[in-house]
Amino acid sequence: MTDHDRLRFGGPTVRETWVEAPRREFLTPVAPDVRIRTERLVLRPLQYGDEAAFFEAWASEEWSSLLLSLPMNPAEVTAWVRRNVEEPDPFFLRLVAETVADGTVVGDVILILGGTGLTEGEIGWTIVPGQGGHGYATEAARAVLEIAFEHYGLRRVVANLDARNDRSAALCERLGMRRESHRIGDFWSKGRWTDSLDYALLADEWRAGRGR
Repeated sequence: MTDHDRLRFGGPTVRETWVEAPRREFLTPVAPDVRIRTERLVLRPLQYGDEAAFFEAWASEEWSSLLLSLPMNPAEVTAWVRRNVEEPDPFFLRLVAETVADGTVVGDVILILGGTGLTEGEIGWTIVPGQGGHGYATEAARAVLEIAFEHYGLRRVVANLDARNDRSAALCERLGMRRESHRIGDFWSKGRWTDSLDYALLADEWRAGRGR
């Protein structure tokens, strides 16, 4: 059954029946240890009260200008935190990064699990205003790449970003990821068509030392 047939007759598509349903039934991933310690950071799940750390960031059009998401007001940020806490998705790992020294929230990092047989993931990160330039994103992203390859056993991790986001592009390269494509005017972002970049890293490359 095609998507068009489903709209006409109802019922699941072939992909939903033979790919998505078995994946969710038999391949639901097991979350890693809920608290991950790096040299300067603790990575942990989002929790009630974290919204305050993100109010300023998500209200800033400048801060969110190179992200795929639109700015959010405090009520929307609060609802976003509540939704992520109360309805966690086993295929979407979001970890808040806070400093070991005093527990200051500096940003978050995500890993989206996908691919046939859960073989591929997509990584992303944000750093709140005032916390950039300290290497926190690099430190957090390296820890999540280790989770991706060693805990989940992924074969490949990708990152997709706005081509104007020079800092994230530089971070991808520090992690040992290769640029695989530069797509021209391929997505609509905040009132304009913009380019995007795709980066990727294989598990074998990670284990061989890239990004370490």
